[in-house]
Order: sequence, then C-alpha cells, then structure tokens
Amino acid sequence: MLTPLIARATQGVLACLLCLVTLSPEAALEGILLAPPSGQPPQRLLVLLHGYGSNEQDLLPLADYVAQDYAVVSLQAPITVGPHRFAWYRNGSSAQADIYAARQQILSRIAQIQQQLKIPANKTLLAGFSQGAVISWSIALNAPESIGAAAIFSGRLPESVGTSPIQQNRPNLPKLFVGHGQRDQRIALALDEQAVALAQHRGYSLSFHRYADLGHGINEPELKDFKQWAARLSLQTPSS
Repeated sequence: MLTPLIARATQGVLACLLCLVTLSPEAALEGILLAPPSGQPPQRLLVLLHGYGSNEQDLLPLADYVAQDYAVVSLQAPITVGPHRFAWYRNGSSAQADIYAARQQILSRIAQIQQQLKIPANKTLLAGFSQGAVISWSIALNAPESIGAAAIFSGRLPESVGTSPIQQNRPNLPKLFVGHGQRDQRIALALDEQAVALAQHRGYSLSFHRYADLGHGINEPELKDFKQWAARLSLQTPSS
C-alpha cells in the first residue's frame, strides 16, 4: 500500500509536507506522491522522472503547470551516484540493460499507482528531463498503452526503441510534448530531432519546440509552452 497522498499547493508553492514513500520492497524505487490541491479524488496522474545526478524533488515544480485534478508522483532513480544524487542508467556498455530495467520498474510502479488511485492509463501524463526524458521516450515508444501523454524535456532516443511495428495514426497513441534547447551541449538537439522524426513516422501526435537561448535545462518559455499544451490535453478513453 502507498502512504496516503499529501495535498499539494499551486502557484509555485509545493506542499508543506512531502510524502517520501517506498513503493514496494522488491522494486527499490522511492518517490513523492502528492494529492490534488482541491482535496477531491484525483482524476488524472502526472508521473515525473528526474535527470542524471538529481532526485525525486527536482521536477516537482512541474505540478504547478498542470490542472488541479492531477495526483503527482515523482520517482527516484535506482542508481546512486552521490549524496541525494541518482541516475536511471549508466553510460557505456550497461546503458541499454539499465534503461530496460528502469523502464520495467517504472511501468510496474505506474500500474500500481493507477490501480490504487483508480486512474486509467489513458489519463496518465509522463514527464521526464534529460535521463528521465530518455526513459520517457523508451516508455512512449515501447509501451504506449501504459500512458495517455508524455512531456519530454531535453531527451534523445534510448539505446533501443524496439522493432515491433506500430499501426499508423492509432487514436490511442500517447500525445507528446517535446522541448529542447538549441544550445544544449549535453544532449544535442539533433538527437531529439531524430526521436521526433521516428515518433512522427510511427503516427504519434506531437508538439515539438526548439529554444534558441536554452542549454541543458528547462526555462520559462518552455514551461509556458508546456502549460498551454497540458491545458489543451484531452486524455480520453481509447477506442476499442
């Protein structure tokens, strides 16, 4: 069982009490779970995946840019790289195996939370930055049935995106927001452009934004674009 949700505040102020929960002993994934500020049962779910060397608190401000009917869970990556610093995968020969393992752990946790909160997959928004964006691409392309939408900040294709064909223009493919800085020296813009091209070829509906003055990060113009995209987002029941 998950610890009861703690109400979150909006307008740039996070909940006074953060709920650090161990989601299950076998998964070794921890996270912060926040309830909608309205106090009403959540209707949608926002899942946050931080970047390399960060932790589960890093992307919590994104909660202020979505509607108030979202529950928010921010997961902590399983690989420790320093005090309060974590990673989803290690670069080099182990990267592909790490990404696959992280994807499976995240999917398991998402399914667990969806079941507990009675939120279907198609009403789940995944958002990741840097390494978290790489994992988000992996989930969106390899397990599209697990989410309704994904916001991908400064990412690239994972080592493997799978080879199984996806039917063009399927109505239940997750909607995608992709943002990347043109001055990013850690993950080149061209790598995200490759990911966008693949997603478009597979029939995904996406909104792609390039930011001329942005390096490896998220700035105010990108947050504004994300908020507008999220406000227009319609997470509907997939066609049978």
